[in-house]
Amino acid sequence: MVVVAVPGGLGDFGRLVVDALLETGKHEVYSLTRKMPVQVEKRRNPEGREYFPVIEVEYANVAQLTKALASHKVHTVVSTLNVDFQSVSDAQLNLIEAAAAAGCVKRFAPSEYNIDYDLDDHILPYPEKRFHVAARRAVEKTQLEYTYFYSGMFMDYFALPRIQTHMRHLYTVLDIEHNEAAIPGNGEAAMAMTFTKDVAKFVAGSLDLEKWPKVSLIVGSEPTVNELVKLAESIRGSKLDVRYDSLESLKSHEVRLLEGNEAIGDKFQGGRDQLKALVCDLGASIALGAYHLSKVADAVNLVPLLEDKIGAPVRIDQFLGQYWSS
Repeated sequence: MVVVAVPGGLGDFGRLVVDALLETGKHEVYSLTRKMPVQVEKRRNPEGREYFPVIEVEYANVAQLTKALASHKVHTVVSTLNVDFQSVSDAQLNLIEAAAAAGCVKRFAPSEYNIDYDLDDHILPYPEKRFHVAARRAVEKTQLEYTYFYSGMFMDYFALPRIQTHMRHLYTVLDIEHNEAAIPGNGEAAMAMTFTKDVAKFVAGSLDLEKWPKVSLIVGSEPTVNELVKLAESIRGSKLDVRYDSLESLKSHEVRLLEGNEAIGDKFQGGRDQLKALVCDLGASIALGAYHLSKVADAVNLVPLLEDKIGAPVRIDQFLGQYWSS
């Protein structure tokens, strides 16, 4: 048994990671949060001891963070914070500093679950990657063992709005409900993708590894965008209204939003403009090959290592068939 702390463990993806860790039956798991929930039920760790599974922390206070980690004898930190904002990025940097100082923490996984954030702008034109890069440089300076989890696109987005998911809604490439597809570039770029629950299960399973690799791949499928659209049409049993967005229009944020995105602009802090910039940067990154994870050098694919114990991740054809089969 090891003690695991999950910053953001009460949030969207964090809940899945906490649940997956608990399902292994091997760990004492804590969610770190800025504000304690009204009700917290006790859990029992694998040794039978009861504990409160939520720790209230002050992310701006490194000394308090260090004390919290040390007092609970945390061995592994798996961050699931949404670090697309300066304040949250600063919180994760403070966590890294605190983990390095606590003495008991041996492993730290920064919040990633996407692609290689160290890619240059000509492949990954995504300004907010700077927050992930800052965490990478910080953890690399410590003696902590770390890994970067790459899972590509979350499949959940391709089943909206039919899927029940903790993830914030966002339509990219496919909006099957409205019979639309927006293909970035010529559609020949490969796009790795994984169901969020599978990502969480393999993250939890990785704690059993004797040593973490620097880069851990967790990929369910990796079709080209054109293959994905054809697959969706085949499963849906009808043609989609397909358009191709040029790389130039994506880089200049001058594309038309999918209909599903038109209704969710108010869910983003910067409104519709922020949503459009995000969708365009995402599309450009896909077209430029940032999501072609099978070509990533010096990465370890966790799927063949762990699937005998965990089970194979769902493939995109299985996933689309579950939600869209005619």
